Amino acid sequence: MKRIRPSAALVLSLLGIATLTWQGSVLCAGPLYKETDVRDGGTVRGVVHFVGDPSKSPRLDITKDTDYCGRTKVSPRLCVGRKNGVQHAVVFLEGIEQGKKFAPEIKPVLDQRRCTYEPHITILPMGKQLEIVNSDPILHNVHAYDEQAESKTIFNIAQPIKGQRTMVKSTRMLKPGSVLTTCDAGHPWMSSYIMVAEHPYYAVTDADGSFILQDVPPGTYKIKMWHEGVEVTRTEVENGKVKKYCYEDPYVIEKEITVPPKGTSMIDFDLSLR
Repeated sequence: MKRIRPSAALVLSLLGIATLTWQGSVLCAGPLYKETDVRDGGTVRGVVHFVGDPSKSPRLDITKDTDYCGRTKVSPRLCVGRKNGVQHAVVFLEGIEQGKKFAPEIKPVLDQRRCTYEPHITILPMGKQLEIVNSDPILHNVHAYDEQAESKTIFNIAQPIKGQRTMVKSTRMLKPGSVLTTCDAGHPWMSSYIMVAEHPYYAVTDADGSFILQDVPPGTYKIKMWHEGVEVTRTEVENGKVKKYCYEDPYVIEKEITVPPKGTSMIDFDLSLR
């Protein structure tokens, strides 16, 4: 017997999710950053190390679309690699007023693939559009929250069709900082962060915890390491199934660094859980 699939419109109607809804207020612009030529710029290198037992990252139960998504997934919120290097930490300079331009070829894409968000951390330059893609043959959505403003909704995009693409206008996110994304279509284990960057001196650590910032104007700066919260603080349950995971606050470590002309400065961060 041929299986009849419901139409995308019917699926959305039943689930009460609009194909593309914009809610909440537009985020406000931050301080202006001036793009200039950097002729004697230096380099900042370092590693984010995990201090403690890296096996604490929990497994999250999958209660919907298990034939495609599986039964459990390891939480993506703590990824520790070789020599206890921490992946997915964000390192950035704070308060830098001028420097190099954003690379023009940057075209940020947030993909929903195998019931996870890829990449887990997206650096989004202010003024750039973000493309949302669904690579799975099931309904997903990207619900983005401004955690700095009592979790106000920035946008909520549902995509029921495999290969569907939607552009998020650059005017939706003009405030520097972290934006949480989750899936309301029965997939509460899915989460990621968009880091809206007012300047190009942001880096996401690789699988070994390493990062690099290049072409930094010589000077002394505050440098920050940001990492999302790891521990589940509470869950919201509906009909015996987890509807939402709530996590602890992010981790932020601040240091000071001096960057010499055409030289390299080394700086490391140690991340330990609360």
